[in-house]
Order: sequence, then structure tokens, then C-alpha cells
Amino acid sequence: MAKLLADAGDLDGKTVFLRTCYDVPIDVSKPKLDPARVSDDSRILDSIPTLKFLIERKARIILEPGWCGRPKGEDAELSMACVANRLSEQLKKEGLLQHPLLMAPNALDGSKPRSVYRNKDEVILAVQSVKPGQVLVLENSRFDAEENSADDAFGAFLASLVDGWSLYVNEAEAQNHRPCASVTVTPLKIAEQGGDAVLGMHFAKAAEYIGGIGKALRAPGRGKFVFFLTGKKIETAPGITSKITVASNLLDLMREADVMVVQGAIAYTFLLADMQKDGIAKNANTISMIITDYNAKTKQASSDAKKSKEPGAAEAAAKTIEGLEKEKSAKILSLIGLDEKQCKVFVGNSYVDYKQLGEQLYFAYSLISKAESRKVQLITGVDHIITDQLPNKSGQLPANAKVQVFSKPLGIPAGFLGVAPGPATISSLSSAVAGAAVVLVAGPLAIEDAGIEQKFGVHKHVFDAIGKAKEAGAITVAAGGDTAATVNRVNSKASFSIVSNAGGATLELIEKGTSPAIEAVEKANKIAASRKAE
Repeated sequence: MAKLLADAGDLDGKTVFLRTCYDVPIDVSKPKLDPARVSDDSRILDSIPTLKFLIERKARIILEPGWCGRPKGEDAELSMACVANRLSEQLKKEGLLQHPLLMAPNALDGSKPRSVYRNKDEVILAVQSVKPGQVLVLENSRFDAEENSADDAFGAFLASLVDGWSLYVNEAEAQNHRPCASVTVTPLKIAEQGGDAVLGMHFAKAAEYIGGIGKALRAPGRGKFVFFLTGKKIETAPGITSKITVASNLLDLMREADVMVVQGAIAYTFLLADMQKDGIAKNANTISMIITDYNAKTKQASSDAKKSKEPGAAEAAAKTIEGLEKEKSAKILSLIGLDEKQCKVFVGNSYVDYKQLGEQLYFAYSLISKAESRKVQLITGVDHIITDQLPNKSGQLPANAKVQVFSKPLGIPAGFLGVAPGPATISSLSSAVAGAAVVLVAGPLAIEDAGIEQKFGVHKHVFDAIGKAKEAGAITVAAGGDTAATVNRVNSKASFSIVSNAGGATLELIEKGTSPAIEAVEKANKIAASRKAE
């Protein structure tokens, strides 16, 4: 079992590397340094008890916030500056801001946001200035491609920022299923250089509770399980655990009369896969071989980048992998006999990741087939709320957007996109959760637009039905940062037994009872223990 923060011992004046997950929703309409740019601070609040523990014990805190959004290199829109300012406000409110909050590389003064790894000297100088009880926030970790590729040298550099006896604390619940450098490499390096690692307060409690849900699902006499596979992301990259890959494994725990709900943006990929399932089934073996072949090439490109000492190797590998993904998708689509133009006849401009569509259709088809074989009811929707305008990065529609109900599952008109389930689908979802023993919601059902929620009550109707199931004794879980933000936005927290800011990470904990982060902390603990035994 991984050590806990209470096991840390004396921290006075010692350096702590705190890995959090501040992948928060950003309101891009607000100024880049404005704390209000963070539209939901739940993930920041999750880390406050751990920060309180560390600050009160006068630790020097180097806070690695993880990534916000999906930047490919330095991106001013996704700088952690506004997040750092929001954290500073909260620490001040809690009476914990003993010293001004710092940032490295510094963007709090309006400077251009820059990556950590490519500005090492500035970061090292900033770290040296941190006082006991003071917090320094690092910039978005995905400004450096080495983070995502779990680059050993990058993980070692982060560890070097807390050289000597130091402590690694993992409070990154929502990103702990990702085998990235700051989660799986840095704790081991810190242990090797004389330190140790622990789980943060929030993550330790969440891991214990959520792990228990997995046991409940395996109980022989349990009641109905309703799983909402919702949201936008269908990730297929090898080595990455996502909702879609874990969902396939969760289906192995599902039984006749259980229900899988597919909604949110991923519903359109599933609708296309269901429509094309005969063609996919016919070519399933060939598609599987294509995926295996290209995944091996992708893995090799990533491995070569990790071994290379050439500048820019990680960025070059990322471009190579992107090209391989496009080739893989094109080959699969050719076998199925489908292209982007044909897709739009059925789903209009609804969200579909055309760069990876071939493999994503195959993944969706695999889940549909498994659900059918296990006699699990699959709900993908019979109608949609559609609009003629694209939402902004914050999920809000422009004032002139035309919004209407489309009363068929497929055939969304050209120029329109689906943004939410329609009234008939909402009604069927509310009925599906009645009498459930376990309900797991792993993503929003619709875009964040306040007008759509106000007019149609998409989430409120379904969450109220989930609340009734909870009152009747069900375990009800909302998982994921976007899900948690939605629950808070419609005042439905009482409908859930637990609201976790982790999506894919929660699903993996339910499925496996562990995660790459927990395993890394446990390995670090063994390194520290063996050192003491010498």
C-alpha cells in the first residue's frame, strides 16, 4: 500500500514536489491573468487540505499543476497564470498565503507563457528563492512534449528541483491514470536521490472509496448497474487509458438488465459505428491487424524519442505519430467504405474526430457488439437538440444561434450539429436509472451552454432521476472534471454519493483498483525502504 501524507514526518524547511491536477475549465472571454477565467475551481479546492498540511508545517512547495487543456507546445490561452492567481485567492481566503505565490517560468507579470524544460535556468533560480511555507507553481506541463511521452530526462529534471531529502506528494486524481513523466518518473527519481513519496489527502480518500465501488460491482447479488459513457473524448493512443478502453473492461462486469448510456459528443461516433457495424464486422480481423501494426510503429517512434538526446526529438516524434494516426484511420475507413462527406450526411457537423475516425469507429463497434453479447441495454438516443452555430472553447453558443429539436437519431441537416440529447432521449435516460443499485456518470450529456440547460433541463432532469435512485439506496457517482462542473452548475451535488473530478482515472480505479500513479508511489516507497535498510 502506498504511503499517506500523514506518514511524511518532519517537513519544516524541507522541499516538497506536489503534483496536482489543475486541468480546469477556462472561460476564454476573460483576460488571461484574471482568476475568474477559471470557471470551475473544484480541482483547486480538492488540493487545499493537502496544501494546508504542507504550509502549516513550513514545507517549501514546488507545485506541478499538470496540464490544462491540450496544448501542443507553448500556448498563451492555456497558461497556468490565471490558475495560479485563482489558487492565490483561495489560499488567502483560507488564511494560508504566508508569502506571495510564485510561478516559474513567471507569467504572472504579463510575460509570454513559456515551457519549464526549455527555460531551466529561470525555473531553477525561482525554486531557489522559495521560502518555508511558500508555494511556487510551475507552468502547464504539456508545454513540454516530454511530459506526455514520460521522458526519463524530463522526469529527472523535475526531481532535481527538489534535490536532497525531499517528498513527492501526488494529489493529481484526474490525471493519475496517465503514465506521464511527472506522475510515473519523477517520484522514482526523488526516491533515488534520497526522498520518498506519498498520496495526498484527497486522492487517498477518493482511491479508497472508488476502489470499493469495483467490489460492489463484482458482488453476486447486486442490482442494476447504469453506466453513462458520456462526454467528448474517445482516445485510442496505445498506452493511454481512457474512458473508452476502460468501458470495454467494465462491460465484463455488466450483466443482463444493466444499462450503458452513450451520450455527449461521443454519441455521434457510436451512431455511425452502429450504422456501419456490418461493414466493420466483415473486416474486423483486418482492422485489428492494421491497428496492431500502426500502434507498434507509434510505440517505436515514442521509444526512439525517449532515447534520443537530440533537441526537439519529442516534438518530431509527436508529428510522426500524428501522421501515423491519420494513415491508420484512412486505411480503416477505406475498408469500411466510409468517408467524412458520407458521415456528415448522417450526423451533420456534429463532433467527430476525423483524424482518428477509423479506429474510433472500430472501438465503438467493439463496445456495441460486447453490450449485445452480454445482453446489456445500450442507449444512444433517438433525438437531438441541434444548432447551426459552433460553441466556443467554453461550450457557449453565440447569441444568434438557432436551436431546435431534431426528432430522429440520424440525418441531422447540413450545417447543423447535435449538442445535447433531445426530450425523448432525456425521458428514456431518466427511466433507465430507476431502480438502479449503482449509477456511474462519466461525462456531461451536453455542451456547457447555459441557454440549452435552462430551456431543456438536460442535466437537471437526468440528475434528479439519479437522485431518486440514490434516495432508494443506490451508489451514485459523478466522475470527471467536466462532469463535476456540470453537477455543480445545475446544483445537483445531492444526487450523488460522490462527485469525483477524475473521469478516466476513476474508471480505471473501479476496474483495476490501482493506477500508474499509485504504482509509482509504491515503487518509490520500496526504493526509499531499501535505501534505509542498507
